[in-house]
Amino acid sequence: MKKYWFQVTGVTALIFLPLLAVGQVVTFEAGKTPLAEIHVAETGNDQTGDGSVGSPYGSIERATQDAVPGSAVLVHAGNYVGGTFVGGLAGTETDPIWIGGVPGEAKPVIDGGSVGLHLSQVRYLVLHDLVIRNAASNGINTDDGGDYANPDATRHVVFRDLEIHDIGGTGNQDCLKLSGVDDYFVLDSSFA
Repeated sequence: MKKYWFQVTGVTALIFLPLLAVGQVVTFEAGKTPLAEIHVAETGNDQTGDGSVGSPYGSIERATQDAVPGSAVLVHAGNYVGGTFVGGLAGTETDPIWIGGVPGEAKPVIDGGSVGLHLSQVRYLVLHDLVIRNAASNGINTDDGGDYANPDATRHVVFRDLEIHDIGGTGNQDCLKLSGVDDYFVLDSSFA
């Protein structure tokens, strides 16, 4: 098993990562595919949409209300207003939940807000292929919802292929803020 050092928000940690091949990290999502798709598009509507490709929702927050283990929230290319809150979303080890861009499309952009995207008390979640920019405090804030004594409050989260930049002005000004998060991976992402 290979050792990696990394630093997130001022905390340095040593982690051991199982590798499939040189440079390829194995996570709980390896070999799994979504069982259902929930679509989000700029042209979608949270009141009249149903999450289908023909009638998408207009926001990630609304789409996650329908997400169950094995679901993929597919965010189509476009610009979305920051300030999204996702709480209590739980996949399982065998059926995680994915939130991210659509393969073959440009990465969707979450722009602005105090926090671009706030994840609280989430488990077995894969956040991928997104651009988060121009948030005033944090690009992505992931936390345990204040349940700091519970190691399962926020656990098993993969952050993959994210671009987070131009964050700041107030608060911590972190591209990726993690507080009370256990068992997470930050892979192939850029922060500036």
